[in-house]
Amino acid sequence: METVDFQWLHDEKSTKEALQATLNCSGQLIKKHFNSKEQTRPIRARDQIRLPLDFVNHMRINPVFEGPSPLILKETSNYLALPKPACIHCHPLVYSDRDTLLNFLTQIQHWPALNINQNQYDRGLLYRLDFETSGVILLAKNEEFLSKMRMGFSTLMKRKFYWAIVDGNFNREGEWTHYFRASGEKGSKQLVSDSANRDSQEGILSVKKVMESQGKSLVLINLKHGLRHQIRAQLSHLGFPLLGDVLYGGKKNERLFLHALRYEWSEALEDHHADLFHLFFDLDRGLEMSHDMFGIFQSY
Repeated sequence: METVDFQWLHDEKSTKEALQATLNCSGQLIKKHFNSKEQTRPIRARDQIRLPLDFVNHMRINPVFEGPSPLILKETSNYLALPKPACIHCHPLVYSDRDTLLNFLTQIQHWPALNINQNQYDRGLLYRLDFETSGVILLAKNEEFLSKMRMGFSTLMKRKFYWAIVDGNFNREGEWTHYFRASGEKGSKQLVSDSANRDSQEGILSVKKVMESQGKSLVLINLKHGLRHQIRAQLSHLGFPLLGDVLYGGKKNERLFLHALRYEWSEALEDHHADLFHLFFDLDRGLEMSHDMFGIFQSY
């Protein structure tokens, strides 16, 4: 854990009170990093303390990015679109995280999507993708657009398209409704059933097979809801787990083959002359960022 040395200039009644006064931090944050004995220890002038860098830089984003660099696909005055590679996070949870899209934006000093919602680590993100999932991500660049899209996301987002690769000749095309209940530590896995249960959430998706070759199927998914692990759990429940998704019964592979292809919302759909496929996703560059799903699919 990275730390920084800090020297006190004045006597203080306790470390907790000194940290609150000097760094303007909350008691909850102090409790996360210091035990009760450390918090109540009196301070004398010239005493030194070693502070965790995650504590000192709470809610700041590390300018060091470690991962495959995305390419900015589209930018307007309201939003930024870029592809998330597989196996990086959308946003950090602590300052020491360095493998997220927001680390990348900080590294290249692209500030508009980072200078809003600064009391939360997700900043201007309009939604998240799983660590293992690749695909297009949208970030708001101003507070007004962020509030509008987050408050009305379920109604404004008209269609959300994903690509997925599954084992076998997929034969479950159509629209499917299932019911989800989180299980495991911190809801790490979804349990899926055909009928509603107490505390379950409804999830709907439409799925169509695009092509089948050498025992694998490429499917196109229109996601109606956006529950955690919904596509992964729902396809597994239908008998076709994603290739690489060992959590839901898929065969181990170099990655989990799920890719967010395109998001469409009300304002975009009003532009009847817009080429939506390329407006929100550059196919050639995007597929390269996601390990070229077509190329991998056809290589089997």
